[in-house]
Amino acid sequence: MSQLEYQGEAFRQGVERLKLLGKHADLVMRSYYGEPVDELAQGKSIEKLLQARIFSHVDEQSGPKLGEPARQLIAQLIADERRRKVNPEIGDFLEEIRRLANEINQAQQQGNHAHADYLFAGLSQDVDDLNSRIISGLESLWNRLNSDFAFVSSLPEKMAENEKAGKEVERWLEGLKMIDFAELISLCGSNARLRSLLVRELQDQVSEHFSRLREVQQRLIELLARFRQQHARNRLVRGMLEHLQRYPNFKPGDYAQRTEVPLLFNQAAALQPAASLSLDRLQDGDVLRELLQALPPAPQPRVLPAEAAGVISHAEHEVVLARRRALQQDVESFFLQVWQQQGRQSALDWLRQSNLEWDAEIWLYQVIAAYQGLAAADQRMFRLDYHEQPERPDNDLLIVQDLELQVRLEA
Repeated sequence: MSQLEYQGEAFRQGVERLKLLGKHADLVMRSYYGEPVDELAQGKSIEKLLQARIFSHVDEQSGPKLGEPARQLIAQLIADERRRKVNPEIGDFLEEIRRLANEINQAQQQGNHAHADYLFAGLSQDVDDLNSRIISGLESLWNRLNSDFAFVSSLPEKMAENEKAGKEVERWLEGLKMIDFAELISLCGSNARLRSLLVRELQDQVSEHFSRLREVQQRLIELLARFRQQHARNRLVRGMLEHLQRYPNFKPGDYAQRTEVPLLFNQAAALQPAASLSLDRLQDGDVLRELLQALPPAPQPRVLPAEAAGVISHAEHEVVLARRRALQQDVESFFLQVWQQQGRQSALDWLRQSNLEWDAEIWLYQVIAAYQGLAAADQRMFRLDYHEQPERPDNDLLIVQDLELQVRLEA
């Protein structure tokens, strides 16, 4: 058979199998979503699909199932490709923002306020469109976590789905990090409407998107931990069933009556029995008296005069007050420097740059206390961000690693 004839035969077979997929599309999609196929009810249709290797027999009990090549083809066809283009979309959005903001500023400088209003309406529509795309993408990811991701059959598939979802979350995070609000502030200039749209409103929306992404990550960890627990229990039950099938007369032994307990059960340390003197045994009286005489005398605490104690406590009190005032002054200097620079500053970085010898944990506590102790009007001029990390992968307790103080420009 020549190469051309072989290609023609392959072409004909491909056309026939694609026609089979189109003719039995409803049956194929029901099998894709896990619905069992009744081989007797389908008759010749399922036989043609089996001959074309679209369906296959995994085992005799479960019946025919959709083959892996057809399953991968359907998965690629129904995948939401818009989720994979979030970074280019945000990049194009930022380019459009730069163009429209410059045109709006130029139109206002030239006194063409009608054209500036028209461009501002288009810019507002672009911001709304981007937020709607991000929200729909996150909702699609959330729905996939609670549908396809939760019903895979094995641990490797679960790990693969978790890795895929994790990479998708990373793409969203990278896309949102492309939005630089310092650049947007410089683009807005003195235009109050642009600052309200691109700084205040967009920053609030981006913060909400980050919160949704954190919820998605927590859901991923919860689902994977739950599947690991179920998988371990299933392995234990299957192992016990196989052991009982191999040894039908097996009976668990009474390990409490054995002289050598297996290491699996012998994990607890031995109990220390309580002991006390038996004063009713007269024959042990001489031994007890010798033991009491051999005991060393109890040390007597040194009692200081009342005047000396008062002097020491007063001096220590003065030292503590002096260190407390010094710590408060350093924190006030930190707040003043951030205000003068009109920017943002890490608390621990400032502590290291200033060559101060305060403990990092005490310093962070004092910064939080100083921020919370400000008056309401002064507190609105600053924003204190917490950089937190979980204590361990299996513990949800968040530990504050650093603090970042930022001046609120809109204040």
